[in-house]
This record gives sequence, structure tokens and C-alpha cells, in this order.
Amino acid sequence: MCAPRKLLVPLVIGGALAVATGGLSVGATAASTTAPLAAASTTSQFSTLRSLSTALKVGLKYANTAAPLIGASGLIYSGQVQKGILEQQAAFSNFQASQESETYALRKDQRRRELARALGKQRALYGISGVSLENTPTDILASTARSFSEDDFYDRYGTSGRMTSAKLSAKNLSLSGEQAQLGGLLNAEMTLAQRGTI
Repeated sequence: MCAPRKLLVPLVIGGALAVATGGLSVGATAASTTAPLAAASTTSQFSTLRSLSTALKVGLKYANTAAPLIGASGLIYSGQVQKGILEQQAAFSNFQASQESETYALRKDQRRRELARALGKQRALYGISGVSLENTPTDILASTARSFSEDDFYDRYGTSGRMTSAKLSAKNLSLSGEQAQLGGLLNAEMTLAQRGTI
């Protein structure tokens, strides 16, 4: 015979208390919840309470066994997630390095066109005025070309530094990802070694 619905909640709570306190309160809980019932149902109540207590003990045993395994699995998963995040950041750093290279090539082409325009304007202006640029102490066209060449050098130097930095960052992020994965595995092993599965 099963316990009435009104008694089921106190019985579950009583069973949990019995397991938590080592069984000391089983009699008190059972007595307080079954006092109004008849003697025949008291035996049924004790049987139900004993069954709940046994079920809770078995459940706690499996929970104690599973807890370290669940914790270790969580540590391994955490290492995998961190590795994935760091690999995405490394891929972005590599993308930035390639973008630096492409934008430098575009800026270089733009400077080349601007140099050709500037030299063309200077030649046209001097040609209209009738001034000859040959054998002059300061070659104005060469000076203009040197100015553009200097701008290209500074741009190439800065771009090279940014590309190197992005590539080193990508390499470091990849290594950090591998270390995060290994760290998750080692933490899982330590958890199982310290807590065990029994």
C-alpha cells in the first residue's frame, strides 16, 4: 500500500534527513508523520520511508562516483573551448597581417601614381617657363622622387613591424591554445587522482 499524497512530501524530506544525519531522525520523522494513521498503515509508512532512504543512499553513492568524472569532463571541455577561442584569435591575427601586406601594396601603387603626376606637373611648369633643368646644381625632379621614396620607406618599415607583430601574436595564441588544451587534460587527471571515482 502506498502512502497518501499529503504524506509523500514529508516522507521524502524525512528520507533526505535520515540519509543526511545518518539515520538518527528516521524514527522521529516517521513518528511525527504517521501518528494520526492507523497501526496497519504505520508499517507501510516505515516500509516506504525505508525504501526512500535506500534509494537516496544508492543515488548518493552514484552521485559521489559520477561527480569527479563530471568535473574532469568539464575541465577537459573547458580546455577545448579555450583552445578554440585562442585559435580564432590567432586566425584573426594572421588575417590582420595579410591585410597589412595588401594595404601596403595599394598605398605603394598610389604613391607611384602620385609621383608620376607630381613629376609631370613639375616638367610642365618648367617647360612652360622656358627654364632648363639639365645640369642644375639641385635636380628638383630627383628631389621629388627622393621624397616619395622616403615616404615609401617609412610606410614599408611600419607595415613590416605591424605584420611581424601580428604573426608573432598569432603564433603565441596558437601555442596558448595548445597549452590550454593540455592544462584542461592535466587538471582533469589531477581531479580524478585526488578525488578518485569510488
